[in-house]
Amino acid sequence: MMNENYNGVEPQKGQIAPKARTESIESLGSKSESRGSLAQQTEEKAGDLGQVKFTKNTEDSAVEIGAVDVSFAGMGKEELMKYANDPFWIRVRWTLFALFWICWVAMLVIAIVIVVLAPKCPAPAPLEYWQKGVVYSVNPKSFQDSGLNQDGKGDLRGIIGRLNHFVHLGVNMISISPIFATRNDDPPYGHEIVNFLEINPTYGDLQDLKDLTTAAKQEGLKIILDLVINHASTKHPWFVQSAADARGDCGDCFVWHDGKDGGPPNNWLSIFGNTSWTYDADRKQYYYHVYGPDQPDLNLRSVKVQNELKNITRFWLEQGVSGFRLLSVPYLFEAANMTVDEPQIPGISPGSYASLDHIHTKNLDETYNFVSDLRAVLQEFEDKDGEHRVLFVEAEDTEGASAMKYYGDATKPIADLPVNSKFIRQQAGFTGLGLKKEILSYLEQVSQVHGWPNWVLGNGDTERVASRLGSKLIDAMAMVQLLIPGTPFTYYGDEIGMEDVPSAGGVILSCPTGNKLTADSHCNQARSPYQWDSSNTVGFTNASTPWYPVGSNTDTINAKDQMGVTNSYLNIYRELVNLRKQPAIMHGSMSVLNVTTEDIFAFTRIRKGAPGYLVVLNLGEKEASVDFSTEPTIPTEAQAVIRSSTAVSNSTTRGSKVDTASVPVGVSEGLVLSFVPKY
Repeated sequence: MMNENYNGVEPQKGQIAPKARTESIESLGSKSESRGSLAQQTEEKAGDLGQVKFTKNTEDSAVEIGAVDVSFAGMGKEELMKYANDPFWIRVRWTLFALFWICWVAMLVIAIVIVVLAPKCPAPAPLEYWQKGVVYSVNPKSFQDSGLNQDGKGDLRGIIGRLNHFVHLGVNMISISPIFATRNDDPPYGHEIVNFLEINPTYGDLQDLKDLTTAAKQEGLKIILDLVINHASTKHPWFVQSAADARGDCGDCFVWHDGKDGGPPNNWLSIFGNTSWTYDADRKQYYYHVYGPDQPDLNLRSVKVQNELKNITRFWLEQGVSGFRLLSVPYLFEAANMTVDEPQIPGISPGSYASLDHIHTKNLDETYNFVSDLRAVLQEFEDKDGEHRVLFVEAEDTEGASAMKYYGDATKPIADLPVNSKFIRQQAGFTGLGLKKEILSYLEQVSQVHGWPNWVLGNGDTERVASRLGSKLIDAMAMVQLLIPGTPFTYYGDEIGMEDVPSAGGVILSCPTGNKLTADSHCNQARSPYQWDSSNTVGFTNASTPWYPVGSNTDTINAKDQMGVTNSYLNIYRELVNLRKQPAIMHGSMSVLNVTTEDIFAFTRIRKGAPGYLVVLNLGEKEASVDFSTEPTIPTEAQAVIRSSTAVSNSTTRGSKVDTASVPVGVSEGLVLSFVPKY
């Protein structure tokens, strides 16, 4: 930097050098016009900044820089320590520390209170395996022949070989029709049992059953036995002894009584029609049979009989079964006074079972008490290992309060559920309003006793679903049965659409049910061999001929081929079973929608926090477009999930977005849509 008075020429000897001036940095910069304006803006004094001084004398020259002011850099350690140890600041620090933790704890408490007190969705009650799952009913004679004796009849070993089928379907319980030793291989309706502790040789032996229960448990399956405890065969040793000696050990094992006026003791009738009493010449008394003369009723007023039946249940539980479906339960007890008649029902022809009001022979209080005693026997085993043993009750045509009493109550549990046969008794098809009435009335009855509902579409004592309701409705009715609240029962073969099969003579008789039964009733057309494939013997047996003819439609109605077809009866059934696992189906509410008419039946399953499901059936004879826009919980758009195998609309293919204001549903078609519920 150069002084303005210095011209850069060294002075001559003796000449006085120019006097050095002291300039601040700003004043030096003010020589420039640009810097002059900056100096005026800053208006800083020269003493505020360090100064630079140039000096020169005869001896030497020097540049002197003045002291530079330094900004405040904080207190030193010594000064800080004075404050750190000052009582005032110590109190301040501890006060702030305490306030911090008080605030933190307060916020934590407030958060917990909000979590605890804020409204929330109630946790669903835990469900047992028999509530979450599906019961698959098997007729062992017709399910699979193991080929051990080449007799063309199914057996327990055959069921073992087909356990993968149950796993593939997604069911978890297998209910097996009675397998006990009988008077002959194919007894009339009612099962003429000659030994409750032995297995009919046609089906195998005790070891076969043990192997079945063991193998089933390894696959997560439960084996349930159908158990007849109302009657036995006239060839049973108990009856032989009872007829021979009225004072013997088994003298009162059956229901005996003297005649009246040269005839039966009273007017009680058999289910098959006509009197329910038969005279025994050896004992010179009448014995009672609600079924045929070859199936005398056990006397459950006998302590010996009750104890024997309890021991029978213990025996089969020890073989590894997971419970029972008790058959013919409403008829277990009769009035102690057998001289009283039952009232005649006006307008019904005398002689038929339906012509009497069965106040002395059906659903007596003692019946409920004894079933409760059997429940206690099953509880003995559950107490040992914690595994629930199921008890289902076949209440026949019992309805209303009499049926609901089989649930028992919290202080006296009876059955897990009385089997609901409302759907089976519907022989002429359904209307939307009729279906709505059947379902809602039953659910209301069950809710009043805090029971668990169940739904049966088919069994071995009535026509198959495909023959009774029509093959087009198979998928739609499966949607109803599997997606409404409760436990569904599937009869073997219904999942692939099997139909009734004529006997060897080519005749199909109307399967008798309820008061239509006769002494020689059979319903074998609904018990034909399971159609595993399309071969001559449908994969059922290696024998040249099955015990009963196979269906004529095995080219398409067979399990093997349907497994490979996405929209087959079999795969739609599997998808529906799998859909049951969804929270809305398992725990959600059900609402039958206002669009339900004679032709349309529709309902929703909804649970907060989970996808909802809309199920719609067209039970009419014309295609329909259903408008759900007025339903408060249904949004404007839903997604197609499952539809009937016969559906053809391009608008409802799997995954399609469907306008809920116009949902197309074909004739006899069922459709399942998923949606996000509106609240």
